[in-house]
Amino acid sequence: MRLSGIGTTLRGLINTGGNEPTLDRKRRVKRLPVPSKPIKTVLWAIGIAVIAGAIDLGLPAEDMFRAVRAEIRTHDAPHDIVVVTVDDKTLNALKADVPDRKQDAELIDRLFEAGATRVFFDKAYADPSNAASDAAFAKALERRDQVYLGAAPKSEEGIERYEVMMPAKLFRDRAKLASMVGEAGPFDLSYRFPTSEKIGDETIPSISAGLAGYQGPDRSYRPDFGIDIHSIANVSYIDVLNGRFDPQLLKGAAVVVGQTFSGSSDRHYEPLGSKVPGVYFHALGAHTLRAGMPVDLGWIPALLLSAATLLLQATRRAPKKRVSALVLAALLMAPLALDYLSIGIDVFPALLCLGIGLIGLERHARRMFDETTGCLRVEALERAEPDPSVLVFALKIKEFSFITRNSSNSVIVDFIKEGARRLSATEGGVDFAFHKDTIIWLRPKLEPGELTEHLAGLQALFRRGIGHAGAAVDIAAHIGVDENYNASIRSRIATAIQSAEDALHAGTHAIVANTEYLDVRDKRLTLLSDLDEAMARNSVQVAYQPKIELASGRIVGAEALLRWTHPEHGAVPPEEVIAMAEAHSRIDDLTMYVIDTALAAARLARQIDPKFQIAVNVSAIALTRVQLIYDMTFLPTFSK
Repeated sequence: MRLSGIGTTLRGLINTGGNEPTLDRKRRVKRLPVPSKPIKTVLWAIGIAVIAGAIDLGLPAEDMFRAVRAEIRTHDAPHDIVVVTVDDKTLNALKADVPDRKQDAELIDRLFEAGATRVFFDKAYADPSNAASDAAFAKALERRDQVYLGAAPKSEEGIERYEVMMPAKLFRDRAKLASMVGEAGPFDLSYRFPTSEKIGDETIPSISAGLAGYQGPDRSYRPDFGIDIHSIANVSYIDVLNGRFDPQLLKGAAVVVGQTFSGSSDRHYEPLGSKVPGVYFHALGAHTLRAGMPVDLGWIPALLLSAATLLLQATRRAPKKRVSALVLAALLMAPLALDYLSIGIDVFPALLCLGIGLIGLERHARRMFDETTGCLRVEALERAEPDPSVLVFALKIKEFSFITRNSSNSVIVDFIKEGARRLSATEGGVDFAFHKDTIIWLRPKLEPGELTEHLAGLQALFRRGIGHAGAAVDIAAHIGVDENYNASIRSRIATAIQSAEDALHAGTHAIVANTEYLDVRDKRLTLLSDLDEAMARNSVQVAYQPKIELASGRIVGAEALLRWTHPEHGAVPPEEVIAMAEAHSRIDDLTMYVIDTALAAARLARQIDPKFQIAVNVSAIALTRVQLIYDMTFLPTFSK
């Protein structure tokens, strides 16, 4: 169907003071889904992050981040838990490798006399020593019911297997037990301690839980390294035996006794720090529990935030950098704020998800949209699934390259954006693509009458010139519409563009390409190819209409007339042949073919009558071309 004029004004358009018309808000079209939304990219990012979280793939990075946060909020430990250190000073004074158990018994009495509430030994006392010392230590345990000796369940570490470690029966019957075990993370960047351990049929508290007086459910927790481990109160073993310490230090305190001398194997790296005796880790854990059992939210909450952000970003043309930056800042800053509340959260899977997803969305946006103009790429639009509910529009800006020939890229972009902005008045929810000199878009199907009015409205949008390079430029816009709903979008876009091109050559405002139009066009293209071949074989005829002198009745000349009989379609009307040649840049070739043929006939006629004249009709389009004058200059001449 061909529309040769603007027709009636678009229903609902309001022209305000000569400005471009705008469509009533009630009739604005809904945004069509952009083809190939990157949901798969988002789902892949989420899936990878879930796997990473499930297998603790980012645990070293997570622990490093946690250690950095701990350094930021470092603070001193309270003095209600005291470490009694079996240090080099003690061993030198005792002139022994370890204190004797008789001295341990004396230590217990001294500690309770000073006001200690509970005493824990980070040592199992599994093997007997000399009988006198063992007996003295056993009697001290009988006198004090708040003494805990170390124990450890059976465990494996790599290829090493460790059996249950328990105090000797002599001591086990007279003391309580506390677990000495803890678990170090990769590269000693983090640690975990249980609140209790089951050894055989007995469940015993951990040293840290016992020191803290923890009474809650069995849990595993991370000690808070925001507490400066070096600020934990301590006193030397030998100073306690000799009474050389501040009595207030131990009053009301829980005490843990452990080895700190330089040869001890019980040393571990604090995160981002130096090696520290293991007994201090128990004290650190106790301080953590006294502040409240840490809540570990794990990696799922942060991942949900990242996933929600990506799903939201996937609904946009391109990821909003501000939104992404805010979520990234939240993932990096929220853990620090939560640390102050003893709430732990893992963010590595969320960061992984956000990073992979945003990279995928950015790449998708670059494939889908032109970064400069913000318009859809035609290649992206072509990938859309066939949709019988949409029309395909193509608006060709006549002489676009001429208008923008001396303009910078930014000026050209502004020109394109202004054209798309005007179209948005009627196609408010549509994504526009720009290709060479043509704006392309999809919009919901319209009834024939509505389509006619809609096309008229689109033309009205471009009646006023577009501001360009500091001036208003009048432009001519020609529209092609594809109605072949069952074809692929790629094919329909090509058809719409060609229809806009045909509208330009035909001098009409719009052409709607339906099945009938395509059949005619396909036939025309076939005829065009056959016309080229017919001219090459000299099978296009030229008929001659005689010119008669009325006074004498003598034939004095003739008018050359184009005639072409197609082998399949029969006689093709001359006006159709000429229109086809004009529309497809064949008019010069056809004109010269007729002139050559007519001149050959004129040569023969003038041999009989030297005054015989032949007239040749020339297309108005051909007359505008300088090439025609050049070609005729070199035609063979003949005598009058």
